[in-house]
Amino acid sequence: MKTIEINIPNKEYKVHINNGLLYDIDKYIDVNREIVIITDDFIPKEYLEILKTKIAIPLIFEVPMGESSKSIDIAYSIINEMIKENISRGALIIALGGGVIGDLTGFIASVYMRGIDYIQIPTTLLSQIDSSVGGKVGINSEAMKNSIGAFYQPKVVLIDPKTLNTLSEKEFNNGMAEMIKYGLIADKSLFYDILEKDVKENIDYYISKCVEIKRNVVVNDEFDTGIRQLLNFGHTIGHAIEQDSKYGLLHGEAVSIGMSLMSLNTTYQKDLVKTLNKYSLPLNYKYDLEIIYNFIKTDKKVNNNKLNIIVVEEVGNGLIKTIDLEDIKKYLR
Repeated sequence: MKTIEINIPNKEYKVHINNGLLYDIDKYIDVNREIVIITDDFIPKEYLEILKTKIAIPLIFEVPMGESSKSIDIAYSIINEMIKENISRGALIIALGGGVIGDLTGFIASVYMRGIDYIQIPTTLLSQIDSSVGGKVGINSEAMKNSIGAFYQPKVVLIDPKTLNTLSEKEFNNGMAEMIKYGLIADKSLFYDILEKDVKENIDYYISKCVEIKRNVVVNDEFDTGIRQLLNFGHTIGHAIEQDSKYGLLHGEAVSIGMSLMSLNTTYQKDLVKTLNKYSLPLNYKYDLEIIYNFIKTDKKVNNNKLNIIVVEEVGNGLIKTIDLEDIKKYLR
C-alpha cells in the first residue's frame, strides 16, 4: 500500500492507494457514524454493495452520470432530502465515483449545515490522479463550468486501482489526458513513460506519481492564486471546448485538444501528437473562434482583461504567462 500525505496547514489528510482497499473501508473511517453516500447510475453496483456491507444503514443518493448532475437543482434536491432525513452536522458524506461525483459531493459537504466531513473514493483514472485531491469542489452554471464552488478538503482519499478494471477504454483514456498533462508540466520521465510504456502494467505506480505531483503543487498554493495554476495546462481552451460541445466531449478529451493547441510549433509537438494518438485522444475540434473566445472570457483566471495561461516550452517545465485576453486567439486555430 502507498500512503501520500497532503500537508495543507490545518487541513492535513492522507491519500491511501491499495488494490482491494474498497473491501477494507472500515480500516480508514468510522463506519458506525451517520453516513451519506453519493454516487451515479453508471458506477458498477458491486462497489456500492461492498460499502453497504460495511456501513450501518447509509443514506444513498444515485444521480445520473455526467456533467448534467453538477447542477444547482441536483445539489439542492440532495440537500433538501438530507434535511428531511435529519442528517446532522456530525455526518460523513462519501463520494463514490468519478470527478463529477467528487465535485458535487464536496460542494454539498461544503455548504450543508455550513460544512460537514466528506471523503473521496474515486473510481475513475481521472478522479484518482487529479480531481479527488486538492479540495476544488463545485457545480456548473449555465454560463460557466465550475462557477459555483469552494476549496474544501476531504478528510481522506481512498483509491482502489482495481476499480479501473471496469472502466471502458474511452474512460481510461479520458484520465490519461490528465496524466499526460502532469508529465508535460512537471515530469519529463513520466511523459516519455506514457509514450513508450504500457502504464496499465504498473498503474499503481503512475497513480501515486501523479498524486505526488499534485500534492507538491497544492500544499504550496491551496487557493489557486499562483503555482497551482500550472495544473490548468490545456484547460482554459479545453473548458471552453467542453462547454461548446455541450459536454459531448469528455473532460480529458477537451483538455487533450487544449494541450494540442497550446503546443503548436514546440519542440515536443510531434511527441505529444504520438502520445495523444496512442490513447485515442482528439487533437482538434471544429469550432467558431468567437464562441470559444466568449467562453474563455468568463474563465476564472481572467483579471482586468489579462489572462494567465500555462505554456510548456520544454517537456517537464510548465510556466505561467500573463497575456492580454485578446491574445488567446493566437492559440485558437
